[in-house]
Amino acid sequence: MYKLIGQILYAPYSVVKGLMITIVHMFRPKVTLQYPDERWTLPEHYRGVPSLPVDSKTGRDKCIACGACARVCPDQVLTVNSETGEDKKRKLTEFTINASKCSFCGLCTEVCPTGAIRMSKHYELAVESREAMVYDLDELHRLGGEFPEEPEPEGSDEETIGATTEGAEQAQ
Repeated sequence: MYKLIGQILYAPYSVVKGLMITIVHMFRPKVTLQYPDERWTLPEHYRGVPSLPVDSKTGRDKCIACGACARVCPDQVLTVNSETGEDKKRKLTEFTINASKCSFCGLCTEVCPTGAIRMSKHYELAVESREAMVYDLDELHRLGGEFPEEPEPEGSDEETIGATTEGAEQAQ
């Protein structure tokens, strides 16, 4: 009997407490993201699908087809094929990534000697089949976009070397 009376007296308290929480949350800023129209601001070091950005100056990627990325990949999802041209340099003919098996570890970007492969900001990976998760060279260029243009050095190398030498002589 005492339990029932305690619950009857507790009911209005719990209703008021619940309404207070609701009222407080009505005046807080909204955190809902309207997804298709609004996109998340990703952190600077976000690791999405590996991609091959295109060099804005040449219109081609910087890959020299050395295959270091394919060798270091722990999941073995990269395929790099090349052929030797008339100038006896390797030319990239095929570059594929099976993103369905990729662990997005970023080792391929760290080992690349030219910095040609980058982790993209692409996070929408839903597709209808596993075959659609295999990205070829054209798709990797589309995902990668373009390399940012590098700023021109302010002074020539000779001026920099001369200034460094003068500073060293003055310090002695």
